[in-house]
Amino acid sequence: MNYWNSDNFEGLKAIGAQYLARKGYELFGEYCLQKEQGLKKQAIATVNKFVSHCKTLPLAEQRHIAEELSSLGFWHRETHQLLAYPLIVLLKGVLTQWTLDEPNNPIPHKWLGFIGEDIASYERALTLEPADEICLTQVALSHLNSVDFQTHHLSESVLLGDISLAKDSLASAQALIVRLQTHESKSRLQNRHDYYQSMINCWEEYSTLFGVEPFPDWCAAKGEQFDFWSIVYYQR
Repeated sequence: MNYWNSDNFEGLKAIGAQYLARKGYELFGEYCLQKEQGLKKQAIATVNKFVSHCKTLPLAEQRHIAEELSSLGFWHRETHQLLAYPLIVLLKGVLTQWTLDEPNNPIPHKWLGFIGEDIASYERALTLEPADEICLTQVALSHLNSVDFQTHHLSESVLLGDISLAKDSLASAQALIVRLQTHESKSRLQNRHDYYQSMINCWEEYSTLFGVEPFPDWCAAKGEQFDFWSIVYYQR
């Protein structure tokens, strides 16, 4: 069963077993196991029961749960059914209020960045805790993703937006990457940065020329290899 999505369900099973044995998280563990078994209605009922239970807890316990499950969700992002929508709403509410109550505490800002998919929250956390590896990585990724968006039509010899925006994004990403201490993350992001930097450098040179072949062909002739997007247009 679920062979097409086996990694996800195996992840839910392991996490469910772990949290079923943890005091205060039994319902969450039960939800994970029910979800892993394909018991959708029961799983939703259980997670709603867990959310209702959390709302009755003292504020400190709610914040502890929000930090715990946000961290769990971040480090198990491949387990995409781990945090159900009602739980995300709860966590976002707790974290948002926490940031208002303790604006200089980086913890709720960081996890609100993840749960709320909000780069501004990551950036706020980073100003409070400049060495936080998660925030450094996520903000650097946001800058690189911006360049990725600008360049995704280069297969048609079109750069979206001004090249200065791409250069600024790359410079911002580089400034964050050099601050990373984790070698694997630093190397991965540096390689991605260098890839886009090379692409932008080529585009800058190409854009000064006239009457030349399409940008991908021009790059290939120079020995530059990029993975250009395939653009498909649909007619109505």
